[in-house]
Amino acid sequence: SRTEIDSCSIQLDGETYAYGQDFFARSGTLPDALSGNLVFAGYGIQREGYDNLAKVKLQDRIAVILAGDPEGPQEARMINQLKTWGDRGAALEARGAKAALILLPDSVFQPIARWQRRVSTSITDGDPAVFPILYLSESMGEALLQAGKSERNSLHADLAADATPAKLRWKKVDFSLTAAIQRQLTPTSNVLAYLEGTDKKDELIVVTGHYDHIGMRSNGQINNGADDDASGTSGVLEVAQAFAMAADAGYRPRRSMLFMTVSGEEKGLLGSEFYSDHPVYPLEQTVTNLNIDMIGRIGSPYYGHPDSLNYIYVIGADRLSSELHDLHESVNARYTRLRLDYTYNAKDDPNRFYSRSDHYNFAKHGIPVIFYFNGTHEDYHQPTDTPDKIEYEKAAKVARLVFHTAWELANRENRPVVDKPVE
Repeated sequence: SRTEIDSCSIQLDGETYAYGQDFFARSGTLPDALSGNLVFAGYGIQREGYDNLAKVKLQDRIAVILAGDPEGPQEARMINQLKTWGDRGAALEARGAKAALILLPDSVFQPIARWQRRVSTSITDGDPAVFPILYLSESMGEALLQAGKSERNSLHADLAADATPAKLRWKKVDFSLTAAIQRQLTPTSNVLAYLEGTDKKDELIVVTGHYDHIGMRSNGQINNGADDDASGTSGVLEVAQAFAMAADAGYRPRRSMLFMTVSGEEKGLLGSEFYSDHPVYPLEQTVTNLNIDMIGRIGSPYYGHPDSLNYIYVIGADRLSSELHDLHESVNARYTRLRLDYTYNAKDDPNRFYSRSDHYNFAKHGIPVIFYFNGTHEDYHQPTDTPDKIEYEKAAKVARLVFHTAWELANRENRPVVDKPVE
């Protein structure tokens, strides 16, 4: 669904707050109008041993949520939580809430707000009845909390000690949102190719890359996307061809293989989100996702480096499965001997690449993943990301590593053990 916002604002106790500056909506969830009574629902967490919602009356109310968790308001965790708010919003909606307002610190709000546009894309059907999830800036959040006679730090402290949220005094607070929105359905597709395995054919390895890019500029220039992500899409096709040739030669893999090029990555990982929400093959039978997103260029830290054509950033291999990480290291040492750089795999890495490509929509379901990435460069998201600048030898080396890793995963006796929690 393509959503174009002509106008949108919130009235809070006589003050006007503007869309994009003071708040924005989770893609596809902005309503035409919203008003009602507010209720504080802590972090909106509902899990064994810590339940913010058990004693909160949410029916026909707008839930106000602090970004964070009982461990504290760490920025990295807040950013990762933004990816899961569709599921958390569904839990609030199931308990009768009308909408959710998420209060963010500016360290999280501002970098994301800069990318907000009055034209957005989502995988809804354009129905304005979708559960609204709105993210509020720090200053707007403070105004809301002050109207309820409270403040952020004390609420965090209270929630660390007790899951039951405090009752804030919002009975006389006027809150209303109005918007003028145009909605248009725009069809797109993921492209799937399936190779059935043999004795373990009910289990599946998924290899992905996104085939969309960011489109044209207002001046008519085309953002070509040769590296981002024609290189990854080509890698998926090469790995698929190698598996098909092996099968034709009598070496069919034990586990089945799904090669999937997805759409809508640049609009918010939409194609892979749709697949993980509506899987063609059961997620519980999905062993691993290997995601290829930008493998054809030299990232800026490697300019002039002796390993400039012999490295790849590896993200996520150990986030859910120590065994997957060890397997991948072993395969690389045996076949390709690339320099595996884990810089962007660090949990405190400010770039947050772990949650910025399609593998994340598998990882959030507890499926081990590996994300292959060459890093950004001066042509990233520019019209100058063209085929003549691709380092084809480098891209081929990475594709070979993906093939050998997928082959090992498809043919070993046991699937990698998940020994770490979903982040």
